[in-house]
Amino acid sequence: MPAVDKLRLEDALQDSPQTRSLLSVFEEDAGTLTEYTNQLLQAMQRVYGAQNEMCLATQQLSKHLLAYEKQNFALGKGDEEVISTLQSFSKIVDELNGLHTELAKQLADTMVLPVIQFREKDLTEVSTLKDLFSLASNEHDFSMARYSRLPKKKENGKLKAEVAREVASARRKQHLSSLQYYCALNALQYRKRIAMMEPMLGYAHSQINFLKKGAEMFSKKLDGFLTSVTKTVQSIQEESDAEVEAMRVSQQDLLSVGESVYTPDFDASPVINKNLIQKAGYLNLRNKTGLVTTTWDRLYFFTQGGNLMCQPRGAVAGGLIQDLDNCSVMAIDCEDRRYCFQITTPTGKPGITLQAESKKEYEEWISAINNISRQIYLTDNPEAVAIRLNQTALQAVTPVTSFETKQGSHSSRYLHVLLGFYPSPLNIK
Repeated sequence: MPAVDKLRLEDALQDSPQTRSLLSVFEEDAGTLTEYTNQLLQAMQRVYGAQNEMCLATQQLSKHLLAYEKQNFALGKGDEEVISTLQSFSKIVDELNGLHTELAKQLADTMVLPVIQFREKDLTEVSTLKDLFSLASNEHDFSMARYSRLPKKKENGKLKAEVAREVASARRKQHLSSLQYYCALNALQYRKRIAMMEPMLGYAHSQINFLKKGAEMFSKKLDGFLTSVTKTVQSIQEESDAEVEAMRVSQQDLLSVGESVYTPDFDASPVINKNLIQKAGYLNLRNKTGLVTTTWDRLYFFTQGGNLMCQPRGAVAGGLIQDLDNCSVMAIDCEDRRYCFQITTPTGKPGITLQAESKKEYEEWISAINNISRQIYLTDNPEAVAIRLNQTALQAVTPVTSFETKQGSHSSRYLHVLLGFYPSPLNIK
Protein backbone atom coordinates (compact mmCIF):
# COMPACT_ATOMS: atom_id res chain seq x y z
CA MET A 1 0.00 0.00 0.00
CA PRO A 2 1.26 3.55 -0.72
CA ALA A 3 2.45 5.63 2.22
CA VAL A 4 -0.03 8.01 3.82
CA ASP A 5 0.41 11.73 4.48
CA LYS A 6 1.29 12.58 8.06
CA LEU A 7 1.58 15.61 10.32
CA ARG A 8 5.01 15.90 11.95
CA LEU A 9 4.58 15.67 15.71
CA GLU A 10 7.88 17.55 16.14
CA ASP A 11 6.25 20.67 14.63
CA ALA A 12 3.41 20.77 17.15
CA LEU A 13 5.21 22.87 19.76
CA GLN A 14 6.36 25.67 17.43
CA ASP A 15 2.86 25.87 15.91
CA SER A 16 4.11 27.79 12.87
CA PRO A 17 1.79 29.06 10.11
CA GLN A 18 3.24 26.42 7.81
CA THR A 19 2.17 23.71 10.24
CA ARG A 20 -1.25 25.34 10.67
CA SER A 21 -1.62 25.49 6.88
CA LEU A 22 -0.83 21.77 6.57
CA LEU A 23 -3.16 21.08 9.48
CA SER A 24 -6.00 22.80 7.63
CA VAL A 25 -5.51 20.35 4.73
CA PHE A 26 -5.91 17.42 7.14
CA GLU A 27 -8.98 19.09 8.68
CA GLU A 28 -10.52 19.61 5.25
CA ASP A 29 -9.86 15.95 4.46
CA ALA A 30 -11.50 14.89 7.74
CA GLY A 31 -14.52 17.08 6.98
CA THR A 32 -14.93 15.56 3.53
CA LEU A 33 -14.56 12.09 5.01
CA THR A 34 -17.24 12.83 7.63
CA GLU A 35 -19.71 14.00 5.00
CA TYR A 36 -19.01 10.99 2.79
CA THR A 37 -19.27 8.57 5.74
CA ASN A 38 -22.72 9.92 6.65
CA GLN A 39 -23.93 9.40 3.08
CA LEU A 40 -22.37 5.94 2.95
CA LEU A 41 -24.08 4.97 6.21
CA GLN A 42 -27.46 6.08 4.86
CA ALA A 43 -26.98 3.92 1.76
CA MET A 44 -25.96 0.89 3.84
CA GLN A 45 -28.85 1.36 6.26
CA ARG A 46 -31.17 1.36 3.26
CA VAL A 47 -29.70 -1.99 2.13
CA TYR A 48 -30.09 -3.36 5.66
CA GLY A 49 -33.67 -2.08 5.81
CA ALA A 50 -34.46 -3.75 2.50
CA GLN A 51 -33.03 -7.04 3.78
CA ASN A 52 -35.13 -6.78 6.94
CA GLU A 53 -38.15 -6.14 4.78
CA MET A 54 -37.22 -9.25 2.78
CA CYS A 55 -37.24 -11.29 6.01
CA LEU A 56 -40.70 -10.02 6.93
CA ALA A 57 -41.95 -10.54 3.39
CA THR A 58 -40.74 -14.16 3.15
CA GLN A 59 -42.15 -14.91 6.60
CA GLN A 60 -45.50 -13.51 5.55
CA LEU A 61 -45.32 -15.44 2.27
CA SER A 62 -44.70 -18.72 4.09
CA LYS A 63 -47.71 -18.18 6.35
CA HIS A 64 -49.87 -17.19 3.41
CA LEU A 65 -48.95 -20.37 1.54
CA LEU A 66 -50.06 -22.48 4.51
CA ALA A 67 -53.26 -20.45 4.74
CA TYR A 68 -54.40 -21.80 1.36
CA GLU A 69 -55.55 -25.01 3.04
CA LYS A 70 -57.91 -23.08 5.29
CA GLN A 71 -59.60 -21.18 2.49
CA ASN A 72 -63.25 -22.09 1.88
CA PHE A 73 -63.26 -22.24 -1.88
CA ALA A 74 -66.61 -22.95 -3.56
CA LEU A 75 -64.84 -25.08 -6.12
CA GLY A 76 -62.17 -27.01 -4.19
CA LYS A 77 -61.68 -30.04 -6.40
CA GLY A 78 -57.98 -30.98 -6.78
CA ASP A 79 -56.87 -28.63 -4.03
CA GLU A 80 -55.09 -31.48 -2.20
CA GLU A 81 -52.18 -31.40 -4.70
CA VAL A 82 -52.02 -27.63 -4.57
CA ILE A 83 -52.09 -27.70 -0.78
CA SER A 84 -49.26 -30.26 -0.65
CA THR A 85 -47.20 -28.29 -3.15
CA LEU A 86 -47.76 -25.01 -1.32
CA GLN A 87 -46.84 -26.65 1.98
CA SER A 88 -43.54 -27.77 0.40
CA PHE A 89 -43.00 -24.27 -0.94
CA SER A 90 -43.79 -22.93 2.51
CA LYS A 91 -41.00 -25.06 4.02
CA ILE A 92 -38.59 -23.85 1.32
CA VAL A 93 -39.59 -20.25 1.97
CA ASP A 94 -39.17 -20.84 5.71
CA GLU A 95 -35.64 -22.13 5.10
CA LEU A 96 -34.93 -19.17 2.84
CA ASN A 97 -36.38 -16.88 5.49
CA GLY A 98 -33.86 -18.31 7.95
CA LEU A 99 -31.09 -17.50 5.49
CA HIS A 100 -32.49 -14.01 4.93
CA THR A 101 -32.66 -13.45 8.70
CA GLU A 102 -29.07 -14.62 9.07
CA LEU A 103 -28.06 -12.35 6.17
CA ALA A 104 -29.78 -9.36 7.80
CA LYS A 105 -27.94 -10.02 11.06
CA GLN A 106 -24.61 -10.36 9.24
CA LEU A 107 -25.23 -7.12 7.33
CA ALA A 108 -25.95 -5.32 10.61
CA ASP A 109 -22.82 -6.69 12.31
CA THR A 110 -20.30 -6.59 9.46
CA MET A 111 -21.51 -3.73 7.23
CA VAL A 112 -23.56 -1.17 9.17
CA LEU A 113 -21.95 -1.47 12.62
CA PRO A 114 -18.31 -0.83 11.49
CA VAL A 115 -19.37 2.39 9.74
CA ILE A 116 -21.32 3.52 12.81
CA GLN A 117 -18.34 2.72 15.04
CA PHE A 118 -15.97 4.56 12.70
CA ARG A 119 -18.22 7.61 12.70
CA GLU A 120 -18.92 7.60 16.45
CA LYS A 121 -15.39 6.72 17.55
CA ASP A 122 -12.80 7.94 15.06
CA LEU A 123 -14.58 10.90 13.46
CA THR A 124 -16.13 12.06 16.73
CA GLU A 125 -12.73 11.80 18.43
CA VAL A 126 -11.14 13.98 15.74
CA SER A 127 -13.96 16.53 16.07
CA THR A 128 -13.62 16.60 19.87
CA LEU A 129 -9.84 16.92 19.74
CA LYS A 130 -10.21 19.74 17.21
CA ASP A 131 -12.40 21.66 19.67
CA LEU A 132 -9.96 21.00 22.53
CA PHE A 133 -7.04 22.12 20.34
CA SER A 134 -8.88 25.31 19.44
CA LEU A 135 -9.63 26.04 23.10
CA ALA A 136 -6.02 25.34 24.10
CA SER A 137 -4.73 27.61 21.31
CA ASN A 138 -7.01 30.43 22.39
CA GLU A 139 -5.95 29.97 26.00
CA HIS A 140 -2.29 30.11 24.98
CA ASP A 141 -2.83 33.25 22.92
CA PHE A 142 -4.61 34.87 25.86
CA SER A 143 -1.82 33.98 28.29
CA MET A 144 0.85 35.22 25.84
CA ALA A 145 -1.01 38.50 25.45
CA ARG A 146 -1.09 38.90 29.21
CA TYR A 147 2.60 38.02 29.45
CA SER A 148 3.49 40.51 26.73
CA ARG A 149 1.76 43.29 28.67
CA LEU A 150 3.94 42.83 31.76
CA PRO A 151 5.44 46.22 32.70
CA LYS A 152 9.15 46.75 32.26
CA LYS A 153 9.85 49.80 34.40
CA LYS A 154 8.06 48.61 37.50
CA GLU A 155 8.69 44.91 37.10
CA ASN A 156 6.95 42.74 39.66
CA GLY A 157 8.90 39.52 40.06
CA LYS A 158 6.03 37.69 41.72
CA LEU A 159 3.56 38.74 39.04
CA LYS A 160 6.02 37.87 36.28
CA ALA A 161 6.60 34.40 37.72
CA GLU A 162 2.86 33.85 38.05
CA VAL A 163 2.16 34.91 34.47
CA ALA A 164 5.14 32.87 33.21
CA ARG A 165 3.71 29.80 34.92
CA GLU A 166 0.39 30.56 33.31
CA VAL A 167 2.08 30.76 29.90
CA ALA A 168 3.95 27.52 30.53
CA SER A 169 0.77 25.76 31.61
CA ALA A 170 -1.15 27.04 28.58
CA ARG A 171 1.71 26.17 26.24
CA ARG A 172 2.02 22.69 27.72
CA LYS A 173 -1.73 22.22 27.39
CA GLN A 174 -1.66 23.40 23.78
CA HIS A 175 1.30 21.13 23.07
CA LEU A 176 -0.50 18.13 24.53
CA SER A 177 -3.77 18.87 22.73
CA SER A 178 -1.97 19.45 19.41
CA LEU A 179 -0.04 16.19 19.76
CA GLN A 180 -3.23 14.29 20.51
CA TYR A 181 -5.00 16.04 17.62
CA TYR A 182 -2.13 15.37 15.19
CA CYS A 183 -1.97 11.70 16.25
CA ALA A 184 -5.72 11.30 15.71
CA LEU A 185 -5.55 12.94 12.26
CA ASN A 186 -2.57 10.76 11.28
CA ALA A 187 -4.31 7.62 12.50
CA LEU A 188 -7.42 8.66 10.58
CA GLN A 189 -5.47 8.37 7.33
CA TYR A 190 -5.12 4.64 8.04
CA ARG A 191 -8.54 4.17 9.59
CA LYS A 192 -10.40 5.71 6.68
CA ARG A 193 -8.94 3.10 4.33
CA ILE A 194 -10.06 0.30 6.60
CA ALA A 195 -13.42 1.95 7.31
CA MET A 196 -14.22 2.18 3.60
CA MET A 197 -13.18 -1.36 2.68
CA GLU A 198 -14.10 -3.34 5.80
CA PRO A 199 -17.91 -2.80 5.57
CA MET A 200 -17.94 -3.82 1.92
CA LEU A 201 -15.86 -6.83 2.83
CA GLY A 202 -18.53 -7.75 5.39
CA TYR A 203 -21.30 -7.09 2.87
CA ALA A 204 -19.69 -9.29 0.24
CA HIS A 205 -18.99 -12.12 2.69
CA SER A 206 -22.57 -12.03 3.95
CA GLN A 207 -24.06 -12.14 0.46
CA ILE A 208 -21.75 -14.93 -0.65
CA ASN A 209 -22.50 -16.97 2.45
CA PHE A 210 -26.22 -16.48 1.76
CA LEU A 211 -25.87 -17.54 -1.88
CA LYS A 212 -23.59 -20.46 -1.02
CA LYS A 213 -26.02 -21.88 1.51
CA GLY A 214 -29.11 -21.13 -0.57
CA ALA A 215 -28.05 -22.20 -4.04
CA GLU A 216 -24.74 -23.98 -3.45
CA MET A 217 -23.17 -21.52 -5.84
CA PHE A 218 -19.88 -19.88 -4.96
CA SER A 219 -17.21 -18.27 -7.05
CA LYS A 220 -13.68 -19.44 -6.24
CA LYS A 221 -12.32 -16.47 -8.15
CA LEU A 222 -14.26 -14.05 -5.98
CA ASP A 223 -13.26 -16.01 -2.90
CA GLY A 224 -9.61 -15.48 -3.84
CA PHE A 225 -10.22 -11.76 -4.31
CA LEU A 226 -11.90 -11.45 -0.93
CA THR A 227 -9.03 -13.34 0.64
CA SER A 228 -6.67 -10.81 -0.92
CA VAL A 229 -8.73 -7.89 0.43
CA THR A 230 -8.78 -9.51 3.85
CA LYS A 231 -5.00 -9.77 3.82
CA THR A 232 -4.77 -6.13 2.72
CA VAL A 233 -6.99 -5.00 5.60
CA GLN A 234 -4.92 -7.07 8.02
CA SER A 235 -1.73 -5.57 6.60
CA ILE A 236 -3.08 -2.03 6.98
CA GLN A 237 -4.24 -2.83 10.49
CA GLU A 238 -0.79 -4.08 11.44
CA GLU A 239 0.82 -0.99 9.90
CA SER A 240 -1.68 1.23 11.68
CA ASP A 241 -0.99 -0.45 15.01
CA ALA A 242 2.75 0.01 14.53
CA GLU A 243 2.32 3.68 13.58
CA VAL A 244 0.03 4.36 16.54
CA GLU A 245 2.58 2.80 18.87
CA ALA A 246 5.40 4.82 17.28
CA MET A 247 3.39 8.03 17.67
CA ARG A 248 2.64 7.15 21.28
CA VAL A 249 6.35 6.73 22.01
CA SER A 250 7.19 9.91 20.09
CA GLN A 251 4.50 11.80 21.99
CA GLN A 252 5.96 10.70 25.30
CA ASP A 253 9.45 11.75 24.19
CA LEU A 254 8.24 15.15 23.01
CA LEU A 255 6.36 15.74 26.26
CA SER A 256 9.40 14.88 28.36
CA VAL A 257 11.13 18.18 27.56
CA GLY A 258 12.17 20.55 30.34
CA GLU A 259 10.43 23.68 31.57
CA SER A 260 12.70 25.87 29.44
CA VAL A 261 10.79 24.81 26.32
CA TYR A 262 7.52 26.16 27.67
CA THR A 263 8.54 29.08 29.90
CA PRO A 264 9.64 32.44 28.41
CA ASP A 265 12.84 33.81 29.94
CA PHE A 266 13.42 30.55 31.81
CA ASP A 267 17.19 31.05 31.57
CA ALA A 268 18.32 34.29 33.23
CA SER A 269 21.59 34.26 31.24
CA PRO A 270 20.78 32.65 27.89
CA VAL A 271 23.40 31.95 25.25
CA ILE A 272 22.95 34.61 22.56
CA ASN A 273 23.96 33.94 18.96
CA LYS A 274 24.87 37.33 17.48
CA ASN A 275 26.12 35.91 14.19
CA LEU A 276 22.73 35.01 12.73
CA ILE A 277 21.97 35.97 9.14
CA GLN A 278 18.45 34.59 9.23
CA LYS A 279 15.81 34.34 11.93
CA ALA A 280 12.20 33.21 12.37
CA GLY A 281 9.64 33.22 15.15
CA TYR A 282 6.68 34.99 16.70
CA LEU A 283 6.87 38.72 17.51
CA ASN A 284 4.34 41.33 18.62
CA LEU A 285 3.82 44.01 15.96
CA ARG A 286 2.77 47.50 17.06
CA ASN A 287 -0.01 49.02 14.93
CA LYS A 288 -1.48 52.49 15.26
CA THR A 289 -5.28 52.44 15.37
CA GLY A 290 -5.74 56.16 15.96
CA LEU A 291 -3.91 59.32 16.84
CA VAL A 292 -2.96 58.05 20.28
CA THR A 293 -4.17 54.45 20.30
CA THR A 294 -2.26 51.35 19.29
CA THR A 295 -2.69 47.58 19.17
CA TRP A 296 -0.16 44.78 19.37
CA ASP A 297 -0.65 41.74 17.14
CA ARG A 298 1.28 38.51 17.65
CA LEU A 299 2.45 37.41 14.20
CA TYR A 300 5.00 35.03 12.73
CA PHE A 301 8.05 36.77 11.23
CA PHE A 302 10.97 35.36 9.27
CA THR A 303 13.82 36.72 7.18
CA GLN A 304 14.32 35.84 3.54
CA GLY A 305 17.49 37.21 2.02
CA GLY A 306 17.41 40.92 2.79
CA ASN A 307 13.68 41.04 3.52
CA LEU A 308 11.65 40.76 6.70
CA MET A 309 8.53 38.71 5.98
CA CYS A 310 5.33 38.29 7.98
CA GLN A 311 2.94 35.36 7.74
CA PRO A 312 -0.36 35.41 9.67
CA ARG A 313 -1.91 32.16 10.77
CA GLY A 314 -3.87 30.54 8.02
CA ALA A 315 -1.94 32.29 5.24
CA VAL A 316 -0.38 30.07 2.59
CA ALA A 317 2.76 32.20 2.28
CA GLY A 318 4.43 35.17 3.92
CA GLY A 319 4.38 38.76 2.67
CA LEU A 320 7.07 41.44 2.62
CA ILE A 321 6.85 43.81 5.57
CA GLN A 322 10.28 45.53 5.50
CA ASP A 323 13.32 45.65 3.20
CA LEU A 324 16.22 45.34 5.66
CA ASP A 325 19.08 46.39 3.37
CA ASN A 326 20.93 49.36 4.92
CA CYS A 327 18.31 49.69 7.66
CA SER A 328 19.24 50.18 11.30
CA VAL A 329 17.77 48.52 14.36
CA MET A 330 17.78 49.67 17.94
CA ALA A 331 16.26 48.83 21.29
CA ILE A 332 13.56 51.28 22.40
CA ASP A 333 11.22 52.00 25.29
CA CYS A 334 7.67 51.57 24.04
CA GLU A 335 4.44 51.71 26.05
CA ASP A 336 6.21 50.29 29.11
CA ARG A 337 6.72 46.96 27.36
CA ARG A 338 9.80 44.78 27.61
CA TYR A 339 12.00 43.58 24.76
CA CYS A 340 10.91 46.19 22.21
CA PHE A 341 13.01 47.23 19.23
CA GLN A 342 12.49 49.42 16.18
CA ILE A 343 13.69 49.13 12.59
CA THR A 344 14.63 52.42 10.93
CA THR A 345 14.76 52.85 7.14
CA PRO A 346 17.97 53.94 5.34
CA THR A 347 16.52 57.47 5.13
CA GLY A 348 16.22 57.65 8.91
CA LYS A 349 12.44 57.29 8.95
CA PRO A 350 11.18 55.17 11.87
CA GLY A 351 9.82 51.87 10.64
CA ILE A 352 8.03 49.07 12.41
CA THR A 353 8.16 48.46 16.16
CA LEU A 354 8.36 44.87 17.37
CA GLN A 355 8.38 43.07 20.71
CA ALA A 356 10.05 39.72 21.43
CA GLU A 357 8.85 37.31 24.10
CA SER A 358 12.22 36.72 25.78
CA LYS A 359 15.65 38.22 26.28
CA LYS A 360 17.26 35.64 24.01
CA GLU A 361 14.81 36.24 21.17
CA TYR A 362 15.07 40.00 21.66
CA GLU A 363 18.86 40.15 21.31
CA GLU A 364 19.08 37.56 18.54
CA TRP A 365 16.48 39.38 16.44
CA ILE A 366 18.38 42.67 16.81
CA SER A 367 21.67 40.97 15.92
CA ALA A 368 20.17 39.13 12.94
CA ILE A 369 18.52 42.25 11.50
CA ASN A 370 21.73 44.21 12.06
CA ASN A 371 23.76 41.56 10.18
CA ILE A 372 21.24 41.39 7.34
CA SER A 373 21.07 45.18 7.01
CA ARG A 374 24.79 45.22 6.16
CA GLN A 375 24.07 42.78 3.30
CA ILE A 376 26.30 40.11 4.77
CA TYR A 377 24.00 37.52 3.21
CA LEU A 378 25.33 38.50 -0.24
CA THR A 379 28.88 37.40 0.55
CA ASP A 380 30.31 33.97 -0.29
CA ASN A 381 30.54 32.95 3.35
CA PRO A 382 28.05 35.13 5.27
CA GLU A 383 28.40 33.21 8.55
CA ALA A 384 32.15 33.76 8.66
CA VAL A 385 31.77 37.44 7.76
CA ALA A 386 29.19 37.94 10.52
CA ILE A 387 31.46 36.30 13.08
CA ARG A 388 34.46 38.40 12.01
CA LEU A 389 32.55 41.70 12.05
CA ASN A 390 30.99 41.05 15.44
CA GLN A 391 34.35 40.02 16.91
CA THR A 392 35.91 43.21 15.56
CA ALA A 393 33.04 45.25 16.99
CA LEU A 394 33.50 43.69 20.40
CA GLN A 395 37.21 44.50 20.31
CA ALA A 396 36.53 48.12 19.34
CA VAL A 397 34.29 48.94 22.33
CA THR A 398 33.61 47.73 25.83
CA PRO A 399 31.18 44.81 25.36
CA VAL A 400 27.61 45.21 26.49
CA THR A 401 26.14 41.86 27.52
CA SER A 402 22.52 42.81 26.98
CA PHE A 403 20.75 45.29 24.74
CA GLU A 404 18.32 45.73 27.58
CA THR A 405 20.93 47.20 30.00
CA LYS A 406 19.89 50.85 30.18
CA GLN A 407 19.29 51.39 26.50
CA GLY A 408 21.22 54.66 26.63
CA SER A 409 24.80 55.69 25.98
CA HIS A 410 26.41 52.23 26.15
CA SER A 411 23.85 50.53 23.91
CA SER A 412 23.85 53.47 21.49
CA ARG A 413 27.65 53.43 21.35
CA TYR A 414 27.66 49.70 20.71
CA LEU A 415 25.04 49.97 17.97
CA HIS A 416 26.83 52.97 16.52
CA VAL A 417 29.98 50.91 16.13
CA LEU A 418 28.09 47.98 14.63
CA LEU A 419 26.01 50.05 12.24
CA GLY A 420 28.19 53.00 11.43
CA PHE A 421 31.84 52.10 11.24
CA TYR A 422 31.78 48.96 9.14
CA PRO A 423 31.57 48.99 5.37
CA SER A 424 29.07 47.10 3.26
CA PRO A 425 29.95 43.41 2.75
CA LEU A 426 30.38 44.27 -0.90
CA ASN A 427 33.61 46.02 0.15
CA ILE A 428 34.74 43.31 2.60
CA LYS A 429 37.70 41.31 1.41
